[in-house]
Amino acid sequence: MKHPVIWFFRIICAALLGINIYLEHCGKFIVEPTGKLILAAVFALLLTFAVNPFEGKTNKKVWIWLMFLYYVWVLANLLFFDAGFGRHDAVSGMNLQPFYTIRNYLTAYKLGNITKELVVINLIGNLAAFAPMAVFLPALFKIEHNFLIFFLTIFLMVASVEGVQYFTQTGSCDVDDLILNVLGAIAIWLILLPWRIIIKYRERWV
Repeated sequence: MKHPVIWFFRIICAALLGINIYLEHCGKFIVEPTGKLILAAVFALLLTFAVNPFEGKTNKKVWIWLMFLYYVWVLANLLFFDAGFGRHDAVSGMNLQPFYTIRNYLTAYKLGNITKELVVINLIGNLAAFAPMAVFLPALFKIEHNFLIFFLTIFLMVASVEGVQYFTQTGSCDVDDLILNVLGAIAIWLILLPWRIIIKYRERWV
């Protein structure tokens, strides 16, 4: 890809990031989950053109780091600042009984008291929230190829988030959130394990 074209995509990528941050934090808009996914997908596409991760290991590493930092920002926004998820309201609480919240959501849905969208956002969303960590952490840190290290990393990470949400009143401290967040990340880590093993042995024999 020619140099001026790369810089064009870098400028567009930076502009989109600025718009993304503005929409999330200006207080005038609430970006729905679908909109967040579209913005993230477009950013990833533009960043791919801007960095070209297929052209050498250095470019690939830069691309992964930039995608990781973008994901961390999106996640932090969802967990602590997003008005659409009630983060601007002083909400706090604690549930230490496993599966209590999950059971309540499913019961409320069966009784018709809440919508399917609310169930998906709260249950499936919690499974998916930290799942990308299973992609980024092993790609950036070799130590995260160890299952026990990865499990402890995710567990401590999510537990810290739950604690911060509780003390800053940006959410409740819920053991069910911890369970779902960790399970989602562990599931993706295990799914990607065969691929990492293949890549490891391929590099060893090349």
